[in-house]
Amino acid sequence: MKPPSELRRGRGTLIDAVDEDILKAVRTAGQTTISSLASRLGWSKSMVWRRLRKLQRAGLVMLERAGGVVIVRPVPGAHAGLRLGIPRASEYPYLPRFVSYLRSLYNEVSVTVYDNPFSLAVDMVQGKIDAGFMPAPTAILMHRASGGAIFIAGGGSGGGAGIVEGPQGEGHATTMASTMELCATIEKLPPPRVYASSGDEILNLVEKGVVRYGVVWEPYLTIARDKGFRVTECNLPFCCLLTVRRSLEDDAGRIAEVLEKAVSEALRGLADLDAYSAMVGLPAPLVKRTVSSYRLLEEPPYEDIKRLWPALREALVPGQALDSALH
Repeated sequence: MKPPSELRRGRGTLIDAVDEDILKAVRTAGQTTISSLASRLGWSKSMVWRRLRKLQRAGLVMLERAGGVVIVRPVPGAHAGLRLGIPRASEYPYLPRFVSYLRSLYNEVSVTVYDNPFSLAVDMVQGKIDAGFMPAPTAILMHRASGGAIFIAGGGSGGGAGIVEGPQGEGHATTMASTMELCATIEKLPPPRVYASSGDEILNLVEKGVVRYGVVWEPYLTIARDKGFRVTECNLPFCCLLTVRRSLEDDAGRIAEVLEKAVSEALRGLADLDAYSAMVGLPAPLVKRTVSSYRLLEEPPYEDIKRLWPALREALVPGQALDSALH
């Protein structure tokens, strides 16, 4: 049976975290019954039945009646389409090849582009996307907050971050629990710290004099330079890394392998920047000017993360977090 088309849309077949848990249990068992599934998962039989009918419509399980009992089997070779999320940046020249290789594993792969990496992380925890590239600090924080529902599985990119200085204003703007906030922490930028939802918003706050400094990534750093702002690079060894949902734990190794292959090819100059620019919605000339600001990582930079752990901890839970939480 052919795997279903994109699950984000179409015939009500959005696959969420509950569906994934049931599907994983069916695949683990190989053949089971509704009663066994309900007992194993601790859910009612009626709930499991409704979800199984949904998975059947998606072409992921087979349901057969035998002697008054419904037998549940996984459809051999069928995969739910992989939903991938990425931040809008000049950071992933290997993305077109990575997506192509993923399609050899999942057949259907959809890509959602986010202006705010924290929103990407929230969507992954909620099961709206299956995998994505997110800042290492964000991935660590959401791993803890979700009880281990997501984890860093592979490489990605590093560098590309910097500080834009405006002529007036107080404090600085950044994105929450991100590599940008790590940069602000390491550089000890003056308070108050203002959180924004995109690179464009950060630049806008600096231009209007709402804040003196903005911490952004490429291509927004180059946009700021072109406007005459002073820019200082952060020189951080990592930024966004491949992160996946726990439900894909069995596939994480294969996903990381095809990413490593795509990154390796990009390092050898085999990257279609026009195709990549179209995928992330950025002008190709701007991407081509700024992509070299990033260091491409075939594997997660564990030693760099460990070395910067004290600053990472401070960035993840900054002093102002207490006042905000006790509002």
